[in-house]
Amino acid sequence: MANFDVLITAHISEQGVRILEESGDINVDIKADINAEDLKQIIGNYDAVITRSGTTVTEDLLENPGKLKIIGRAGVGLDNVDIEAASKKGIIVMNAPTGNTLAATELTMGMMLAAVRKIPAANNSVKHKEWNRKKFMGIQLYGRTLGIVGLGRIGGNVAIRSKSFGMKVVAFDPYIKKSRAEGLGVTLCESLDEVLEQADVITFHTPLTDETKNMITKEHIDKMKDDVVIVNCARGGIVNEDDLYDSVKSGKVFSAAVDVFMNEPLGDHKLLELDNIFVTPHIGANTSEGQRDVAILICEQIDNALHGRSYENAVNIPFMKSQLSIEMQKYFEMIEHMGHLVAQVIKGRVEKIEVTMVGSKFEEDFFERTFDIPFNYQPFTVAALRGYLEHSVRETVSYINASFIAKDRNIDVVETRTSSYGKFNDLLVIKATTDKEEKVVGGTVFPDGLGRVVVFDEFYLDMVSEGTYIYFKNHDKPGIVGRVGTVLGEHSINIAGFELSRMKGGMAVSFVSVDNEVSNEALKDLIDVDGIVEAKVVKF
Repeated sequence: MANFDVLITAHISEQGVRILEESGDINVDIKADINAEDLKQIIGNYDAVITRSGTTVTEDLLENPGKLKIIGRAGVGLDNVDIEAASKKGIIVMNAPTGNTLAATELTMGMMLAAVRKIPAANNSVKHKEWNRKKFMGIQLYGRTLGIVGLGRIGGNVAIRSKSFGMKVVAFDPYIKKSRAEGLGVTLCESLDEVLEQADVITFHTPLTDETKNMITKEHIDKMKDDVVIVNCARGGIVNEDDLYDSVKSGKVFSAAVDVFMNEPLGDHKLLELDNIFVTPHIGANTSEGQRDVAILICEQIDNALHGRSYENAVNIPFMKSQLSIEMQKYFEMIEHMGHLVAQVIKGRVEKIEVTMVGSKFEEDFFERTFDIPFNYQPFTVAALRGYLEHSVRETVSYINASFIAKDRNIDVVETRTSSYGKFNDLLVIKATTDKEEKVVGGTVFPDGLGRVVVFDEFYLDMVSEGTYIYFKNHDKPGIVGRVGTVLGEHSINIAGFELSRMKGGMAVSFVSVDNEVSNEALKDLIDVDGIVEAKVVKF
């Protein structure tokens, strides 16, 4: 008799289904394309559900989850799963982020070739009984420079294949260690502009975040070479679609190949008007092998999870945080916010992240008493890693996969404990080391329940780790704070709070809490203030 029941709500590869069926104690029901109302009636009868994009798992669907323990997405994206609702119900949500890597890589290569040789347009021309060879004069890849923005799994595989075409490859990825780029034979650039100015062909392999949205606009395209080729098979919105259209139409851009769009399905769009913009309907994962691999990966993970074995690609871990006391949950949330802070202010490529737990609250036997299962790292280290990595990697970063992502990127992770740290007895500290600097941030939870950053390098602060801040570092001399206030006023930015710490006659740091979005123009005006050495927007 089966011990576990698994429901599959979509068509997935038989190789994956077979893994579950051959486990010996899993009963598999396949109800492809089941509607939401019917699914709601039966979902609680299953230990795990496997979905694809056709099934939307909402809070309402999970109202009575029954014995449901796992939701598995046979693919990368999880836009169709309410992860927060699942976490509140104690349900693990997992996906298969590596299954489509080669499919996405090969589509990128195909789109690159299509764009430089105008293959789709030539195909259409011949099928319309034309024979106009001059119209399809192309560009040769051999000897050209490829610029890759985002050197993760897909970007790295694109680099390997492009070098076989005889291309020189340069890349920008502020979160990748130089040793990884060197191992791929790629020249790692210090800035995005450095890539844009060198490359004949540019391809993007980053997530869509606040940082990468509209990463490429007219301003950036103007810095590129004439007759550049642009390829985007990553996420819609990285390249501004209006500016791409204008640049192709003007002749600045030789051609473009786009698989992803801001709004999908595409419908009526001006990108379709131009013969040298080549488009596909978000088909990066659409190969039989890719679909086979994601099915195998998700079914292996569910098999392992149901049987208590380790698994990597869960995107939540409801049982870790929920087993902490309310006070410790506050520390957990705070150090994740501290990870966000460090990632946004540090310079260089991270090599090491060290988490120090200070005081009797974090003694080792506390964790042994609290958790029924072992973890590679303690919860606060996991939260710090997730906070840091969330700003830097393509795939979804979760409490479960954060340590695996760090390992994959050759980031050393260290945990330490100590009884005191300066004047503090109960403190969590993150120290990140890059190829350029070290950054230390420490925080604690006050009796009011608010997490506060109290250590920032050599400075002491009292900053609530919530909201949006303008961070700046300056020489400690008169007039700077007043000038900052004037600049923000000129840009109609309201100051909600001002936290300053200084070394008299030396340097000072400030975190200005603001109510408004901070424009690039406002930030530039701040950096131009005499005495300010750096300024950034920080969001917790």
